[in-house]
Amino acid sequence: MEILKTIKRHIYLLIMILVAVYLIIDMNTRLSTLAFLENQEATLQTDVNNLQATLDTVNDRIDYARSDTAVEEWARQQGLMRKEDDHVIIPLPGSYATPTPTPYPEIAVTPAPNWTIWKSLIFD
Repeated sequence: MEILKTIKRHIYLLIMILVAVYLIIDMNTRLSTLAFLENQEATLQTDVNNLQATLDTVNDRIDYARSDTAVEEWARQQGLMRKEDDHVIIPLPGSYATPTPTPYPEIAVTPAPNWTIWKSLIFD
């Protein structure tokens, strides 16, 4: 009977150890997942901040494009429009003289005989 009680105690102890090991492994897995998700959250928060700054910039440009100042600027620069009191001067292209090319002198190359080439390669 005593042997049975000790075997039962050992089995219970073994089961408790296995449960404790399982809980430690599960906690380690959860901590690893938590660290990964926190890194991912920081990265995504940075992306959100960058996109929010881009959105603010785009909204500012849209507001400027809808303003009267932008319309007047476009009309004067690209639309070639004027106000009543303006005097518009449009420059006309002038006639440009074509430059004459400078002649380059041709250099005549006189081939050297083979024996002088071999002599300079060996003795020089």
